[in-house]
Amino acid sequence: MHARWLRLPILHFAAIGLALFGFQALRTRHASHVASLERAPIVFSAERIAALQTDFVQRFRKAPSQEQLSALLAQAVEEELLYREARVLALDFHDASVRRRLLEKMRVVSDHPERSAADLVRDAQALKLDDDLVVRRLLAEKMRIVLAQDPAAPAPTEAELHDYLDRHHAQLERPAELTFAHVFVSERVHGHQVAKHARRTLAKLQSEPASDGVALSDAFPFGLEMRAYAHHRIMARFGKVFADRVFALEPGVWSSPIASPYGLHLVRVTEKSARRLADLAAVRQQALQGVLKERAAVRLARGMARLRGLYEIRIAGRDDLSTLAHGLAVRPTP
Repeated sequence: MHARWLRLPILHFAAIGLALFGFQALRTRHASHVASLERAPIVFSAERIAALQTDFVQRFRKAPSQEQLSALLAQAVEEELLYREARVLALDFHDASVRRRLLEKMRVVSDHPERSAADLVRDAQALKLDDDLVVRRLLAEKMRIVLAQDPAAPAPTEAELHDYLDRHHAQLERPAELTFAHVFVSERVHGHQVAKHARRTLAKLQSEPASDGVALSDAFPFGLEMRAYAHHRIMARFGKVFADRVFALEPGVWSSPIASPYGLHLVRVTEKSARRLADLAAVRQQALQGVLKERAAVRLARGMARLRGLYEIRIAGRDDLSTLAHGLAVRPTP
């Protein structure tokens, strides 16, 4: 009797509900605990600022301007905030990339590299080998992802997609396109007579509109009709000069010989469409990805603002950095 009662579906649903409720409560308490932790100030010493300047000089062969130094400092502050908070949240605890990095380092310096991976990772952490540039970058990027994510966010609405399309129509417009036929005159086939043969072929096409262009053409590896080609596609295949001349043609008329890297071409445009706005159906996936990226960027910016509120940031040892400190909302210290 008891076994049958334990198999009731309603009991299973109730148990799942209680488990989820308990998990959410634990998660909420954990978030509250993390938010209440006291965080050590982030201090940028004169030596650290000098290292930023030295790195800039090595990369660009000149000293950074005040504005460039400000940008370098802002980036360094952001990376430090992300790294510190990733460590607070223990994002490195089960990160495979971080573990792999620590194992590589520990197997080089350990007297017993044959020990288990777990033991080597613990030893590396005890020796502070996890505080290196590679691990810092891994954790900073992981923290960016955490700040930008919201698994519970609803899917973009039609209104958001249309708004994105309105704001980015220049990037999402469909370019002008041509459909054209061409008769190819090959220099390899006709040698120094190629231009003369091209003129004779053009005269035949003009005097006999029903002439079969395919029969008059030499073999061309990409075919004799190009459908719905934008300027950049024509340029990629035939070169810029060819693309410019073809786009200047009036539809329905055979052109004079136009050169390409392959030889000479007699071209007739059959269809020409102007640059036009794309409809949502044609660019839905691009608009969807665009809205999601914008949402993520907003969440990341808000997350960074929250982190700046959790940490005191100091710039020490340089009086001339007070303007930089003001721009970054940090405090210069003696």
